[in-house]
Amino acid sequence: MRRLPWIPWLPVVLTAVAAVVILVLDPPMRDLQAALARESANRSGVGVSYWFSWFGGVAPGSYSLLVPPLTSAVGSLQLLCLATVLVAALSYPVSRTAAHPTLMMWAVSLAAVLNMFSGRVTFAVGAAVAMVGLWVFQRGRPVIGAVLLVVAGLASALVPAFAGIIALPFLFFRSYRSRALWWALAGAALGVLAPSFLFGAPGVQPYVWTTLVWSLVIGAGATAALWRPAHTRVLPARWIAPLAMAAAVVLFIIPTGVGANLSRFFYLVLPCVVLFWSLRSPKVLALLLSPALVYALFVALYDQVTVADTDEEFRYTPLTEQLDTLVDEGRIDNHRVELVDTGTHAGSHLLTESVPLARGWENQSDMRYNPVFYERDALDAASYGTWLADNAVAYVAVAADPIRQQQDEADLVGSGLPYLTERWSNPDWTLYEVTDPTTIVPAPLQLVSSSPSEMVVDVPQDAVNRPHQIRIRPNRYLTATRDDGQAAPTAATGPTGAAAATGATRSTAPTKPPEACIAGGEDTDWATMTFPAPGRYTLTGQFSVSALFDPPVDACP
Repeated sequence: MRRLPWIPWLPVVLTAVAAVVILVLDPPMRDLQAALARESANRSGVGVSYWFSWFGGVAPGSYSLLVPPLTSAVGSLQLLCLATVLVAALSYPVSRTAAHPTLMMWAVSLAAVLNMFSGRVTFAVGAAVAMVGLWVFQRGRPVIGAVLLVVAGLASALVPAFAGIIALPFLFFRSYRSRALWWALAGAALGVLAPSFLFGAPGVQPYVWTTLVWSLVIGAGATAALWRPAHTRVLPARWIAPLAMAAAVVLFIIPTGVGANLSRFFYLVLPCVVLFWSLRSPKVLALLLSPALVYALFVALYDQVTVADTDEEFRYTPLTEQLDTLVDEGRIDNHRVELVDTGTHAGSHLLTESVPLARGWENQSDMRYNPVFYERDALDAASYGTWLADNAVAYVAVAADPIRQQQDEADLVGSGLPYLTERWSNPDWTLYEVTDPTTIVPAPLQLVSSSPSEMVVDVPQDAVNRPHQIRIRPNRYLTATRDDGQAAPTAATGPTGAAAATGATRSTAPTKPPEACIAGGEDTDWATMTFPAPGRYTLTGQFSVSALFDPPVDACP
């Protein structure tokens, strides 16, 4: 019987069906909240350089350079589903030269669907771009393929990193070195390094030992599938899994921004690699790759089950209404809100439209800026009070069923703290007010307005030419420019010069508006600003090539 022509496309069809189901049901997904928050920020005018709503200020480009504007155009969930279907569709041409083409199509499609169930938009977009790049490489266009790997890195730096793990073993076999290999390695390296070069290295991503164990078990099965020369089409392929296992151990020992994210290579990517090169029988491969399938299903189901009972809009609307009232009353002006969130992390998205948050949904930034929540025995009443003051927190909102990572904080707040007063509650939330909270912008400076994309500050004459600590994170692209129409004084006719004293006529030549000196590097908690003249200054992120090469200022002159 002739095989029906649509059978090879069945994985793609089922992937499209799964995407439609996700679009219709729109289930809560924790990782999707990060994309939704940045989608909202992009629509509010936040570019890639600086966003004031999370962690006292972060660079959205460090998360992804491409995804926020794309989600702003088409929507986060829609982009996730489109990228997932594209990955599955590209699995057909890419797998035609595989040892097990049909099985590889199923593996790629399943990996894309499970990633979609976890809501990882950036990884889906990066994978889609990389799949196009792989197809281009197979068609003998290595330069274009390398460029696409770099583009994939601007969506998710993990994707070219994974491509590099696959390509690197081929470098150590002289007969496999080729122009295409060098381009692939160059594209992977640039894809990984470009985001770090543009926006700095991320903080540490948690990496628990159970994740490491699962990665090593999956890696061992992949090694067994490829190790013997008779079981693989190309000898370098047998070193891919051992290299990944070594990387997993190193990253477990040495904290980095990758951390547990490396596990995605093992349970999503490595099975596809094995099916491309392994000559073992499908039954043996099913046994050897079963740990990857089990763990991938566990991760996807865990991401769904842990948030399945949460109705985002219903639970967050009363809290948002309370915060909006406080904003209207001026009670949160010049302050932030600490959110002890639910399992969905949806508050990191929904509340930023009302108030700036002291934290957000980004593990690397949280571990970098808020170690008190991660160091053993560091969190107590005294340290928590210090942290609230340091982060200019005026209110603390605690969910009735907080996410596991914030349970200790919820218990501490619920035990009763002398500097917190309960102001409102319902079955889902309790809102506490902080006694005498610290301000973001200190006197005599005056905060005029703030939004996700900028802060406007008035600087009086008596605040000029002396440092002021403003509780926002220093960043290479952060600028503070006077925008009140006043001309910048020249060195000869400045406010303390002879012309100022005698009323002499100044030059009317156009000059660049004065900018504040901003001191503080990546390891500094808060920015220190020195303003050269009185007036109204706008603090915002301005991407510039010169800022890439200018070293951070430790202290203003």
